[in-house]
Amino acid sequence: MKRIYLLMALLALPVLFFACGSGEAPVADAPEEVDIEVVIINELGGWNIEEIMIDPSDGPWGENRIDAVLEAGDEVTIVLDEEGTYDIMVIDEDGDSYTLWEVEIDGHGYEWEVTLEDGDWNTDGEEVSVTIENGLGSWTLWYGYCSLSEDDGWGEDRFGSELLEPGESITFEVTSGDFYDFRCIDEDDDEYILWDEWVGDDGFVWEVDLSDMDNSGVVSNDEGDARVTIHNGLGDWTIWYIYGDPSDGPWGEDRLGTELLEPGEEFTFNVPAGNTYDFKVEDNEGDTYTLWGIDVHEDGFYWDVELSDIDS
Repeated sequence: MKRIYLLMALLALPVLFFACGSGEAPVADAPEEVDIEVVIINELGGWNIEEIMIDPSDGPWGENRIDAVLEAGDEVTIVLDEEGTYDIMVIDEDGDSYTLWEVEIDGHGYEWEVTLEDGDWNTDGEEVSVTIENGLGSWTLWYGYCSLSEDDGWGEDRFGSELLEPGESITFEVTSGDFYDFRCIDEDDDEYILWDEWVGDDGFVWEVDLSDMDNSGVVSNDEGDARVTIHNGLGDWTIWYIYGDPSDGPWGEDRLGTELLEPGEEFTFNVPAGNTYDFKVEDNEGDTYTLWGIDVHEDGFYWDVELSDIDS
């Protein structure tokens, strides 16, 4: 019997040896961390990139990823911690944004050459709202115009039969994805103009205030304290030249300079008050219209040039 027990003990020794000598089970190596590089290349031409955000698509925008502006033609590499679905936004020096949504970025990284075509304003062809608000305080707006910047004329009055009192607004529809010019005229015939405003898919709101007053037609004159305004009421004829000079002297230089006064438009310049002036305009066909011996006081002078004023 002892031999049997001894034999069983000898057979158990290898099991005990291997069980005690094996130690802990081997632990698998942790996966090596891989840098995921996102390269942003500035191909915007003349605009610098000032901010870049790259954040998971299921979360909010985070912090700006660059410390210095990215000049035109330069590139920057941003390292992500893990693969996933990201939104990428770039903002240029004018505050315009360029956005990519739900970009799948894996271990190979991602590269984006940002161009003007990537701008968030490129949502052409939709009808959007344009609102004009009267922020002038004490002056009523009588006329409002909005036309494509590439158009030659202003088109129809957007106010129609309405007047826009201080604090009131009016809304109309235009097609998004283009540049527009805006013009308003108040009860004193003062003009307020915005040129080349981009209208995107969010529409556009213009609160007209005194800082928008158009002074492009005002000729600087240190002695001038009286405003003279010439309105082209000739219908189909453009005014090419405007003269306004003291009656006791010769005609001076053309007040329009390089400008043209289209039908329905106005031009304003200053002269010293308290004198007598002669005024003459010439249209695109060479016809002239003249007023002689006009007393101009501090309240200025307004001339609506009509065909009946033509020099015979």
